[in-house]
Amino acid sequence: MFNVAENRKYPRMAIDCGITYRCVDTDQVKEAVAKNISGNGVLFVADEEPAVGTLMEIRIQPGTLSIPPLKAIVEVVRVDTVAPVMQDTGRYGIAAMIRSME
Repeated sequence: MFNVAENRKYPRMAIDCGITYRCVDTDQVKEAVAKNISGNGVLFVADEEPAVGTLMEIRIQPGTLSIPPLKAIVEVVRVDTVAPVMQDTGRYGIAAMIRSME
């Protein structure tokens, strides 16, 4: 059977921690919740729907030794309405590709 996880260059790590983000052309910082991260991307849930292609600066402070803090520039590659079963109705799942890290 075809397994997508085996074909990934970087495995995903499930996380559930707060992040801050802002579009690179603004100073307005917003909060979201990171759901998973890999070597080249991140998935987070936010209240607003950004356009695909938007560049953002994100900061993740996981508060655990297994995941170091991260500051990165990411590009939004997909935006989905979050399923009600995740109890995040009216929020958006934002998949973003990491473009650079500090």
